[in-house]
Amino acid sequence: MEEEEIDLREYINVLLKRKGIIILIFLIAVITAAIISYFALPPIYRSSTVFSMAQIDGQPVINITDTVFSVAQVDGQPIIDITEALEIIKSNVVLDEVIKRMGLVEETAKQLSSQITTENLKGTNFIEVSVVASSAEKAKSLVENIVQVFIKQNQAEYQEQVKLIEDRLKVLEEQIAEFGKNIQEIEKAKKKIAATEELSEGERQFQTSLLLSSSVTERELYNTLSDQANSLKASLKNCEDFKIINYAQLPTAPIKPRKELNIVIAGVLGLFVGIFAAFFLEFWQKGKS
Repeated sequence: MEEEEIDLREYINVLLKRKGIIILIFLIAVITAAIISYFALPPIYRSSTVFSMAQIDGQPVINITDTVFSVAQVDGQPIIDITEALEIIKSNVVLDEVIKRMGLVEETAKQLSSQITTENLKGTNFIEVSVVASSAEKAKSLVENIVQVFIKQNQAEYQEQVKLIEDRLKVLEEQIAEFGKNIQEIEKAKKKIAATEELSEGERQFQTSLLLSSSVTERELYNTLSDQANSLKASLKNCEDFKIINYAQLPTAPIKPRKELNIVIAGVLGLFVGIFAAFFLEFWQKGKS
């Protein structure tokens, strides 16, 4: 116990003896970090926006014609996942158009892609796009243009698919109306046969049975087409166009550098280095003597 007290006293004496070097290293670290943080490191701003993906029957709608990404298919039909949209937003297909629109002649799509973060908000069809840039105005303008270009490139695909559903529904409704008329005509014919006295009972039953058979066929087709039409109507109800949920805001403060944090970390590291230097000098001095 006494030896431990002596060792602890020696450690404290070393720290007190070498406090000058400890304070010096601490101040150098803090001042250097402050100078770098306030004057050397460029400010970095971030702006974000959230939009909802267009979807039909819960499936995102993306124009994959001009993309370089392979998309899974079932029976020749593409199966789109929202993760494809996250990648396409950061692809040359979108960013080349953004660069052209904003006149960013000194930037490439690859450089711009490294400044973009995309995220699917879990459990929704919402996508958050964040962009970092050297100025608040540029960050806001970039994220707005990226989302606008992406929506513009894919909205036509959504509208085309919706129109296909509407056209198909219109054809079905016309066919349903035609079958409805046929069924009404059959019912009129049955009543007319039942009221005709010139026909014998056998002839009346024979013609009625023919009409009944035709009526069953017409009703089956009518019901089948009605089910298809109802399914298409449900699909139209579940159609959602692209929509901006949260508009990009002009950043009021940079996210980097975190000046106070940098100074605190530098101070802690400087303190540790100063203590290490104090014990090293003490050890070195004792070794020489």
